[in-house]
Amino acid sequence: MNLKNVKESGILIFIFLVFLFVGPSILFFLKVPILSINVLIYFTLACLSYYFICTCIKKEKVALFHFSKSICLASIVIVFSLFLSCFLFDRSSDGDTYHKDAIGVLKEGFNPVYSSSLDFIKDRKDDSKNLTTYSIWTDHYAKANWVIAANLYSFTGNIESAKAMNFLSLYVLFMFIYFAFSEKWGWKKAFVFAFIVTFNPITASQLYTFYNDFLVCVYLFLTIFFLLQLDKKETKELWIYYGLCFLLLSNLKFNGLGYLLVFSFFFMCRKLYFAWKDKQFLLVFRKLVCIFIPLFITSLLVVGYPTYVKNTIDHKTPFFPLYGEGKQDIMTQQQPKKFSKMLPVQKLFYSTFSKVNNLRENDNLDLKVPFSISKSEIVPATSYDLRISGFGVWFSGILCISILLLGFFYSKYKKDSRLIFTLGITILLLLLMNESWWARYTPHFYLFILASVYILFEYGNHKNKKIHSVYVLLIIFNMLLPFLGNSYYVLTNSLKIHNQMRSLRDKEIMLDVHGYHGIVYNFKDYHISYQLKEGISSDKVFYDMVDYQVISNDK
Repeated sequence: MNLKNVKESGILIFIFLVFLFVGPSILFFLKVPILSINVLIYFTLACLSYYFICTCIKKEKVALFHFSKSICLASIVIVFSLFLSCFLFDRSSDGDTYHKDAIGVLKEGFNPVYSSSLDFIKDRKDDSKNLTTYSIWTDHYAKANWVIAANLYSFTGNIESAKAMNFLSLYVLFMFIYFAFSEKWGWKKAFVFAFIVTFNPITASQLYTFYNDFLVCVYLFLTIFFLLQLDKKETKELWIYYGLCFLLLSNLKFNGLGYLLVFSFFFMCRKLYFAWKDKQFLLVFRKLVCIFIPLFITSLLVVGYPTYVKNTIDHKTPFFPLYGEGKQDIMTQQQPKKFSKMLPVQKLFYSTFSKVNNLRENDNLDLKVPFSISKSEIVPATSYDLRISGFGVWFSGILCISILLLGFFYSKYKKDSRLIFTLGITILLLLLMNESWWARYTPHFYLFILASVYILFEYGNHKNKKIHSVYVLLIIFNMLLPFLGNSYYVLTNSLKIHNQMRSLRDKEIMLDVHGYHGIVYNFKDYHISYQLKEGISSDKVFYDMVDYQVISNDK
């Protein structure tokens, strides 16, 4: 086993995750549901596809013994991620409501091409058909994360295992970043940079949940990485990986599609500009047309059909229920009251330089001195859905340092305009978006921090190594607070939940899920007999979200 095997394992997992989405999405048209064998089939196809890329695209000779070691390592990472995810329960509100609800119905046979999830649930034979569904989200939102998760759930029979897509995606991002810089900087700097890119405050806080902001962040960063690489040197392999990111990111979330299109549009305009200067405009333009037309067709019209096409046909907009007649306002009640009277740039300022706060109804926006921290910030800072100062307790101070570093080193990196260009797109998005204040919706804001670390490692003086190390440690601490807080809470509560659920296996219970309908799948996975009833106030389980009452000690 060598480093090349490690790199190839990351690529294999990347291709595997794309197959887990694209394959079933195409088979939906043939009325083929998600099957438990899908994981093995698509992993095999991923291995064959990467072998094809190596031999036919890269023109490399591949030793089967070497390649088998890469496959084995990828398999170990996948299995470990599944086991870890099975053990750790999602404690998030969105995860235990509509995310698990969507994953569960897909696993049970729901076909989003031909029917609605509401109709599917009404045909159930068990008691869960009486639950009010989250069909407006399941039917109309982008579905890549749900389809991937449903495949993993079908394979293991444990809905929590589907969170393995988070661990696997982190592994993919880390491997691409690390190996891109390891030869240039050495393994230590490359490892630290890859760690900072991968474990940012968004991914650190949502790692154990089904929140899809996590995946949008990972694949947006990966997309930008491929765009930067393509801007420097084009290869067929890089275009393939970019295309795979395009397929995933465009179908993870509506804002993911928006970010993908904005960054891709500006980078392609940049490419066309340089082609025009080199008098190769038509040649490059034809090439881009041949690349992007199939990508758009496949991403939005084929695998994105249940979302973008059906929304347009039924509701006259591809982005229903956020836009169009009958749209749902999901933002007004989620923000502080004062934000309703502010401009987007004012919201962004207050959400960046205020004390950490997660109470949406709280009208107090307390500005604070950068790098200060108070006791009232500790608990909210561990939230997976942090609203005010969502990038962490010290982000405001780190952001100020990053801007100073970018200005100080400008004369050294200005010749490489790609960095300035990327940050320019980021600033444009932050200024134009009305909801830039909410960190989980704007992962690109963190690019300022990543850019500052990059220029330190690329252009920094070795004489100031200690100062640079302190800055890096500040960034890592800012990430560790939500990560360690979440890890402790999830671990301790998961142990409690496992014991409680095992104790209920031989009992028949009455269950009140209080709107957390996705938790029903956890009871199904543990083969617990239940009847649904509202108004129970007896014992509690699952982070105290659910009430239950024992009807009988024997099934």
